[in-house]
Amino acid sequence: MIYLKKFNDDVISHCSCDDGRIAIPQQLDCPWCGCGWLFSCLTCRKAFTFAEGIEIKNQSWEDLAREERRHHGTPDPDEETLAMWIDAMKELLRDVEVGQKYVIIDWEIIPTFALDVSFDGLYGRHSFKKVPQVEAIKNPSIIDRDLANQAYWRSHALPSFDDVESS
Repeated sequence: MIYLKKFNDDVISHCSCDDGRIAIPQQLDCPWCGCGWLFSCLTCRKAFTFAEGIEIKNQSWEDLAREERRHHGTPDPDEETLAMWIDAMKELLRDVEVGQKYVIIDWEIIPTFALDVSFDGLYGRHSFKKVPQVEAIKNPSIIDRDLANQAYWRSHALPSFDDVESS
């Protein structure tokens, strides 16, 4: 299976685990807090910015789902929870390639080399000439300008979120 693990400590990295495999994104309705643009570690739950595609040979999707749920506080998840986790992760990781580097924005896995990126995410509609996390390596203010900026996210919110926030 093709999966993602922490690549390096650039920009933001609070995880110091040996393998840093990603957890399922726990994006809330406040993606600017980091939940909309940082990966979290399956084991320690701490955030990091960059991940790399890897091949996992010694675990199944169900093994990973059980491990992630255990570290998330659900020691004995039911079969429906496991199936939903597996389906969501397979969809999220569908285009990941071994050796390629990635970031996440609003439930979209994006290669670090991508240019002219436009998509509708879970929360909002986004368009970037360059991947902001990659630009932030040389210019950290980009994080505050866009990804960690509540005004940015609210101004790019999809209509479904506008309706929820105004009620």
